Amino acid sequence: MPGKAISMFLLDGSADGRVVCELLNWTGKAYKIPRHLLRTSSERVDLYRAGVYFLFGRDETTNEIAITYVGEAEEIYPRLQQHQDKEFWNEALIFVSKDENLNKAHIKFLEHTIHQAAMTAGRYRLENSNTPNRPAISEVEMAVMSEFFDQLRLLTGALGYKVFEPLVASRTQAVFDRKEEQQPASSAEVPTVREFHISGARRAEACAIITAEGVVVLEGSFAAADEVESTPDSTRRLRAKLVEEGALVLQDSRYRFERDVLFATPSSAASVVLGRSANGRIELVDEAGRTLKELEEAPRLVNPPAAADY
Repeated sequence: MPGKAISMFLLDGSADGRVVCELLNWTGKAYKIPRHLLRTSSERVDLYRAGVYFLFGRDETTNEIAITYVGEAEEIYPRLQQHQDKEFWNEALIFVSKDENLNKAHIKFLEHTIHQAAMTAGRYRLENSNTPNRPAISEVEMAVMSEFFDQLRLLTGALGYKVFEPLVASRTQAVFDRKEEQQPASSAEVPTVREFHISGARRAEACAIITAEGVVVLEGSFAAADEVESTPDSTRRLRAKLVEEGALVLQDSRYRFERDVLFATPSSAASVVLGRSANGRIELVDEAGRTLKELEEAPRLVNPPAAADY
């Protein structure tokens, strides 16, 4: 993919303030506005144009941005003012067109596309009570709006919101960024992804993948239904949170993972699966029976052995 030139302007001269972001040769424009600075943006002319927006909020347990609301409006600023009664959000991300060519059907199409893509990625909890309908637009308009969405998605990620990025893009793209990356280049059978297994008492059985962000326990895995008495409070809270969110659902006397779940560390993943305190570097085992600890501590092959002459 070719490089992209992004223009970023700090309206308040601070990284914590309002940000205007544009892409070279793109008709769109993005605003990132903290909630407490929304009123100071009332005189921005382009915020009275048609567009789409996100409202982002933080999870009370982790303090990470994990909640979003997706909306559209023919006049963005007045619509955002109507959301002041929503307590969860503290940042707004807005997309408008510099040439004022977005109409109602266009922004409804973008809202629907954004909502569907965010649902598919599954990273954020969507606060929308209804699924936006997809309007009927012409083939030409659909092509133009699809391109607009592609740039919108790019800027959303560049501004730090991973709304559209799945936890595991695919099993062939997931990252195992550890020390054992030194297989011979000619080894065509070497997988690009190493899948780990976590298993234990009370029918706990899970599959996990190491990514650049942590450990992802895959949908369809199973966790123990109950916890041992010595289970840390932090693990109990995390399991309860996943149950409340519907990520863990009781099935046949154990919990089933209803979606991929990202954990910050191997130990937090293993502890949730096993229902007890656990060292993830020992509990995560690959198909060859090697623990994550063994793989991390394996000596690096500086000079791979030469192929034998026959």
